[in-house]
Amino acid sequence: MKQVVLLASLGLALTYPPAAVFAGDVKVKVKDTTVVVRDKSKPVRKAIEDWYDRNVAAFNAKDVAAIMALRTDDFHTITPDGKVNTRADMEAYAQRFLSRIDHFITQEIQIGTIETHGDLASADVTQDTVRMQRLPDGTLHRVEAGALQRETWRKTDEGWKLCLVDGKPYDPSP
Repeated sequence: MKQVVLLASLGLALTYPPAAVFAGDVKVKVKDTTVVVRDKSKPVRKAIEDWYDRNVAAFNAKDVAAIMALRTDDFHTITPDGKVNTRADMEAYAQRFLSRIDHFITQEIQIGTIETHGDLASADVTQDTVRMQRLPDGTLHRVEAGALQRETWRKTDEGWKLCLVDGKPYDPSP
């Protein structure tokens, strides 16, 4: 059925150029005699959103192995002051961090515009969490935290994995 709609849309577009016609997740655009067909299903965005669903679930479960399985072997972070943390550093940090968490109340993620370059995808990501956490004195407190950082994923045989977190959001200005 989708093909019939697409063909009918293409026929309409050829009859009345220039035109842009959507058929499901496909956009057909005709200008002069050039036909451009684009997939608008946003497969990379959907894959990254699914990645975050798994990442949030792993944090909620306080499962460090599951968290690290979502990251590449060369995963690393760069703090706003330029310090580089290796995958091993981040695994140890996740273990310490999660040992103090009683439970997460919310984990909200907002993914900005995703830019793709070959097998890499990057976006500025805003993360806001509310959690019940034990402070060093042992008392349980509600902690609200947020971050805006540049994140980069690499497409692997197992799907998209996080390979870099840069604490400084992308600045396109020269």
